Amino acid sequence: MKSAGTSTDFDPWGVATRIHELSEIGSQEFESANLLKEVLRSNGFTITENFMGIPTAFRAEKLVGKGSHTIAFLAEYDALPGIGHACGHNLIASSAVFSAIRASQKISDGRIVVYGTPDEEGTGEWSGSKIIMADKGAFKDVDLVLGSHPGDEWSVGKQSLAVQDFEITFKGTASHEAANPELGRSALDASILTYTAVNMMRQHVRRNANFVMHGIIKEGGTASNVTPERSVLVYGIRSSDVAYHGELVARFRDIIDGCAKATGTTYQIKNIGPLFSTTKINPTLSNQIREFLLGRGVECLPLEETASRLPGGSTDFANVSQVAPALEVEFQIAPAGTPWHSRESLEAAKTDRARKALEIMIEVLSDTAEKYTEDSEFRKKIKKDF
Repeated sequence: MKSAGTSTDFDPWGVATRIHELSEIGSQEFESANLLKEVLRSNGFTITENFMGIPTAFRAEKLVGKGSHTIAFLAEYDALPGIGHACGHNLIASSAVFSAIRASQKISDGRIVVYGTPDEEGTGEWSGSKIIMADKGAFKDVDLVLGSHPGDEWSVGKQSLAVQDFEITFKGTASHEAANPELGRSALDASILTYTAVNMMRQHVRRNANFVMHGIIKEGGTASNVTPERSVLVYGIRSSDVAYHGELVARFRDIIDGCAKATGTTYQIKNIGPLFSTTKINPTLSNQIREFLLGRGVECLPLEETASRLPGGSTDFANVSQVAPALEVEFQIAPAGTPWHSRESLEAAKTDRARKALEIMIEVLSDTAEKYTEDSEFRKKIKKDF
């Protein structure tokens, strides 16, 4: 990789592969963030460190002309624990940074901003940092937000699921399982009962709310002849209907309370990170970016087809789309049907196919920024769709 010492450096693939090698997990992406800041700084961007009190977050800004319109690019750079960049966030980081640099070269009047947004995967202290930023007003003066995400196809306007993760800790009473079992109260029993009751809940939910619930028993005891006095569950609850999601969470909490009473245990529920929302689709923005992709020979699915599919994941980018016109474009780096968060997607994030897709993504996103600053009708239509 080239040194990021001069403004002539433009090495998206070098940055992407280096971040892939670093594989820093959420809220601990210090080297990755420093690399991105160095590249931006060397290309004339002013950097705000520890943005909004988040150690590995940053805000980079470059003013061109009067700065009449503000366009933001969102960089993710966290890896998955145990497997690395199997979600391709190394490519998201490079795409955001170099799209912003290219945009600053193409436009004649605008403010180009890059937000370094840690821990999208929700594994650390600053889980879902875009939500924290959105809630604190980071995007209130931003006119347009652009992002990208690698996948197994090219698409615009995918919907996402609202999700909230929970950690539930049951506390019981330890005892010898043979000598005096009557004195024990099993925290593991409470977890198993909860796990079973939650599975029963699946049958009695609205089918059109795209309900998904997934959980594990993280802790269940230390010895088979000792009544487990502590057991820990981790659960995620998802739905495409944010209001209904609240009802599902209330029912989930009732199940936990009932299972604790049934087993003579106590419990604590802790939210893991903030609530990830659903994505607000902007048709004008989506269709224009699709046109740019088609113009570069990319086969990109129509918005109508993409938006009609069942949502299959969650992202904190969705919360940004609720406060500003925004789009996260999916770009193909792997064959259709490749499972994500897998060894296959990990390898795909460092292939020549990924490099070529990254190059296209940088030009398309920067073209979109240029059009936004120059085309007043385009701006009006995006604002109307929002």
